[in-house]
Amino acid sequence: MTRVTESIGAALMAFILVANFLQVFFRYAVGDPLGWTEEVMRYSVAWMTFLVAGAALFRGEQMSIDLLSGVLPPRLRRVQNIVILSLICAFCLILVIYGWPQALRNMSQYSPVARIPMIVPYLSVVVGGLLMLVKAICLIIAEPERLNSKVGGVE
Repeated sequence: MTRVTESIGAALMAFILVANFLQVFFRYAVGDPLGWTEEVMRYSVAWMTFLVAGAALFRGEQMSIDLLSGVLPPRLRRVQNIVILSLICAFCLILVIYGWPQALRNMSQYSPVARIPMIVPYLSVVVGGLLMLVKAICLIIAEPERLNSKVGGVE
């Protein structure tokens, strides 16, 4: 699942770069800017961010403050990491619980220029939250030996 989301994130990044190049080219070389590129890039960035956030969590590459982990004994470090992952799970649940109704409320709206249904960008929050939740639960249950060093990763 991590490799798939990273691959999709990489494809979205490549698409964003191409769209940005097209926007600059059409604005300055052609003199007729493309209207849809800004919206599409914005929504692609949202999807890319939420998709690869789960991969970063799984690999232990998320931002963290490791103030205590260096001085705690392994048993307490494991407890600390489980508490951190549990808080991440709670945050992901909040993203899903509040993101889903928000996405549904925007189902009938369309973006002004590209005419993309606004449920598409709002669903990135829900899908990303679900992916991070699944990965955090997997880290808590299925891989306790990885928790001895750092949340989801290896020191």
